[in-house]
Amino acid sequence: MSIDEAIGATRALTPVEGELIKVWQELLGVDDLGPDEDFFSRGGHSLLAIRSMIRLKERLGVDVPYPVIAAHPTPGELAAWIDEHRADAGHSPAAPAGPSRWDRGRPAPLSPAQEQIWILQQLHPDSSSYHFQARLDFDGDLAVDALGAALNAVMQRHEVFRTSVRLDADGTPVQLVHPYEPYDLPVTDLSGLEGAARQDALDTLTAEILAARFDLERPPLVRWHLIRLGATEHVLMVVEHHLIHDGWSFNVFLGELAENYRRVAARRAPRTEAGGIDFVDLAVWQRERLDSGDRERQLAYWSERFATPPAPLDLPLDRPRPQVPSFRGRALRIPLDAELGAGLRSFAREQGVSLYLTLFSGWLAELNRLTGQRDLCVGSSLANRVLPETQQMIGMLVNNLPMRVDVDPGRPITDVLRAARRTVVEAQAHPDVPFHQILAASHRRRDVSRNAFFQVSFGFHDAPLPSLAMPGVRMAVTEGISNGSAKFDMNIIVVPRLEQGLGAGHDEHGESITLIWEYATDLFDEATVERLAASYQDTLRWIVQHPDTPLEEFAMTAPALPENIEDVIAEIWSDLLGQPVAGPDADFLELGGHSMLAIRTAARLGERLGVHVAALEVLRHPTLGELAAHIQRSGADAEATR
Repeated sequence: MSIDEAIGATRALTPVEGELIKVWQELLGVDDLGPDEDFFSRGGHSLLAIRSMIRLKERLGVDVPYPVIAAHPTPGELAAWIDEHRADAGHSPAAPAGPSRWDRGRPAPLSPAQEQIWILQQLHPDSSSYHFQARLDFDGDLAVDALGAALNAVMQRHEVFRTSVRLDADGTPVQLVHPYEPYDLPVTDLSGLEGAARQDALDTLTAEILAARFDLERPPLVRWHLIRLGATEHVLMVVEHHLIHDGWSFNVFLGELAENYRRVAARRAPRTEAGGIDFVDLAVWQRERLDSGDRERQLAYWSERFATPPAPLDLPLDRPRPQVPSFRGRALRIPLDAELGAGLRSFAREQGVSLYLTLFSGWLAELNRLTGQRDLCVGSSLANRVLPETQQMIGMLVNNLPMRVDVDPGRPITDVLRAARRTVVEAQAHPDVPFHQILAASHRRRDVSRNAFFQVSFGFHDAPLPSLAMPGVRMAVTEGISNGSAKFDMNIIVVPRLEQGLGAGHDEHGESITLIWEYATDLFDEATVERLAASYQDTLRWIVQHPDTPLEEFAMTAPALPENIEDVIAEIWSDLLGQPVAGPDADFLELGGHSMLAIRTAARLGERLGVHVAALEVLRHPTLGELAAHIQRSGADAEATR
């Protein structure tokens, strides 16, 4: 049966349409995709689109960039683009050759993404903001020797784990691959301790491991440390410098670690052979491509996009912004409830967009609601893995780019989705220029108190996570644990297990969606971030249920007030008045309050509680109990009149 007959096509398919439908049906797991059906509406997302790029290159011999798939999401539209592209190919300059093998005896330039990380580390040499930390828990009969052998196999196979970074004679940062040397896995045994003593020792040791800095000139830029808690309970701490790490790479590492452990346990040789092209070759190729003229094309786009820079994001802060950030931070892990996760996935399919775009657009709507600003700029990372050789590569490939979107609260979330999609697709067509070059091209005067262009970042870790099955032992992964630092005012990282699970066993990784909220403690209290996370989930629930309703209708709803309003007021008064405040009879005026402090109190209450409190009301209700009751009544009245 032909593909036309199999799908019940009402017209004859072109050869390219037929091949496209075959590829997409294989990836989507369906057998009835029509030529006019949207890839994303049928369950496609960025990861599957990247896989389709690779298969189309293999079967049709044509490079189809991801932005092209996003802009032409049906087989008919994309086939027309491919046919036109092929027709024009004979009249166009030859496409640049792919990466070639670099002489390992010579220092190589940093990739554009590495260059950005290196500059930031040099500006803040004592900061661990650009370290990645994870904890792997092993439950069962772990063979420590097999684990050590599996780790060494990964290090031998991937050169980036034995690469150093230094300055050359001209003062330019370069990287150098070193010969493989066995990694002696340190093991600390805490199994002789019990209960609280063991937990205290584990916390202390973990803090020491996370606090240690890397000497960039001495590889490896990764640290592994195994902790034995009991006969069947082990913890492996993993710390990597972002010069050699991104989220996709970590999932490659996990998959190869588990595979090599299985091999060693079965008395088979682990995988140590390197592929033809490794990360250093890609870094050289990216640099050569930019130097050949593509830098000017990409910079021209960003220069036009930010000819007028966006205003700083006016987030509700708990404290004034310091002149120089300390980069101290914390992180909260907050899972979305299963019902909301299922609703978001269903909504994304209905709208023909990815889960990433749905959550990102929801965050833009939440920021608009929080700040009242329309011109929003949020950092977001692009995987940057369009070449087939990069799918199993470990290294720093992602580039965190400014995504600038106009959010009109008078329009529904579907408009935000379209605007966000257009912005992301354009960014993906200009992905290689390091952020500091975009900043330099804008000629914007630098404000050292905040990150330029964006103070909030939004990441989505949907890289494929292979099977982590290991004989006799279960591995549980907790990525993105806090080391007490923060890169931005706020950095949200989404970990969607279902989207990662392609290639793993059925239901091995589950369907959970976890949000990691990394925040600057210079600016935010934990309670504020918890309320913000809850408010974001409320926004997501609302947009799923009201896709065609203007956002401002939700923005007018009163936020839920915390139960401890008196505690919030007491904390603010104590800070402003410089003395302890306790009890409902504490009087603002008797404690030294005046009109200017009333204005500051009202501002902070608005930030902390998410409601408008007039400064005059602070003076009219001077005791802590009276003011708390007034705020509570105001919130209830707003709720009743919605």
